[in-house]
Amino acid sequence: MRHLARTSALVAAVLAATACKDKAAPPSPQAPGAEPAKPYAFTLRDLALATAVDARIAKLSLAGSEVEAALVARDAKDRAKAQELLPQVDAARAEAEVAVQAVSNALDRPAALRVATAAKEYAERLAAAASAPGAPLTPELAHAREGFGAALSAYRQSRVAWRFDAPEPQGAEREFAEARRDMERAETGFMSRTRVAPREEGHEFDAAAVRLAGQMGVQRAKAAAGQLSPALAPHAARYAAAQEKVLEAVNALQASGEADRPRLARAYHAAKAEALAALADYFGGLAAR
Repeated sequence: MRHLARTSALVAAVLAATACKDKAAPPSPQAPGAEPAKPYAFTLRDLALATAVDARIAKLSLAGSEVEAALVARDAKDRAKAQELLPQVDAARAEAEVAVQAVSNALDRPAALRVATAAKEYAERLAAAASAPGAPLTPELAHAREGFGAALSAYRQSRVAWRFDAPEPQGAEREFAEARRDMERAETGFMSRTRVAPREEGHEFDAAAVRLAGQMGVQRAKAAAGQLSPALAPHAARYAAAQEKVLEAVNALQASGEADRPRLARAYHAAKAEALAALADYFGGLAAR
């Protein structure tokens, strides 16, 4: 499941944020009554723009996986289809570039630009491979793919250490946020094979419990979406429906044989791209208030 692992870096490591300070210089004087500076602040608008980057990159990853699947097909006719799929890669990369250019947070933008650079390299290597569909996949393509995945993972992880400058959600928005976290925990549990707390019989992964938690999260999210404002409800409902498909795909992957995994991995990526796009619109709706 190389493609699945490459673009599904959903378990983010907590990174320590370090600030470069001139120890020899005293801090700048602050006017009486002025609020202290807020470094590493991440607003709802920043979150919406960053999630839009995630969504467009997931779409690019899906398009790239389709090309790579064609390139390794047994039948020569299927391998030749790789060239026909390249316009989808180009379109997805163009959308990702637009999303990256929209990122304005001074701390978030450099990492987003690195993702765009890695995406460009990956798309170019895909195009080169598709131009010779009968040849073995090159180390350059594998290197570009790994670099793309690493840049995306670093981009997501870089946001973990930041302080989120927004009020805590209340009412239906809080219920939706909690349900969303439950669904994402279930997804992460299956993707990372997280183990449950120690028991006398061992520490085996409790797939049934994780699956049930995910299903309950879906139902809670759908119910909460129905209680949200008209500006948020459509995006929340769209997210819940897409994330339900995400969970169905990862559940199926755990029980699938090797032959079915590429198809299920692409179904996962398609659903994840849609979920992220809906979530970006939801955060945008919150930010616009």
